[in-house]
Amino acid sequence: MQNLVQAAILGSRYNRRELARRAGVSPSTVTRIEKGDIDPTLGMATRILAAAGLQLPANPEPLCDITVLKAARRILDTKDGDTGAPEMEGTLIRWASPDGKPHPRQLAKEAAAAAPPLLRPGVITTTSDWGFLRICSAAAATRKGWAVSGAPAAGRIGAPEQDGSLILYVEEPSRVASIIGRPGSSAVDVILLPFDGSSERGAWNDEGIVWADPIQIILDCYGMPETASLAEELTRDWE
Repeated sequence: MQNLVQAAILGSRYNRRELARRAGVSPSTVTRIEKGDIDPTLGMATRILAAAGLQLPANPEPLCDITVLKAARRILDTKDGDTGAPEMEGTLIRWASPDGKPHPRQLAKEAAAAAPPLLRPGVITTTSDWGFLRICSAAAATRKGWAVSGAPAAGRIGAPEQDGSLILYVEEPSRVASIIGRPGSSAVDVILLPFDGSSERGAWNDEGIVWADPIQIILDCYGMPETASLAEELTRDWE
């Protein structure tokens, strides 16, 4: 809700004071929502959206909140180094632990379901008949950050080798898509995700291939039906 109202405020043709007047709230309330200091109630959100000429979606849409991934990584790896997302950490633990006990595997599943790769902001999907190493070379040639996740990365950290989408975290998804997008009879699916300040952290270089952090790989694989079994294999000893 907060993100939706923030977007409406930023995109409104009205200044903050006029938008607040139209919505019947104080200008300071609009400013605090914009900064993320408060989360508007449903009624307040409806009024602000209406004042900006918008309305809430008629039908619920699948949840996609990348702060859940940030929270999951913080919980599952205390060495992650991120300050985390405390409020979301509590929410995620509540989702994953109906009995009040820690369930790391269920927590990873809940986080993945709340932010599947194909629904994340800025995602670009393409197909490429280039081989894995050539795709990686193309990403490296941009001289920008990149990291591999998805099925190939799961195989690298111990899961059985299996066909599945290749996920690439890159700084410039559109640019990389234009380079590697090569349809063909042997083309593989490639999911390009932009750096978001968290998902690409912990990546490591192994003989020229930059792999995503293992926990991120697991979260990504749980987020897609075709690779969920790989995540299951990688988390066998988590319970």
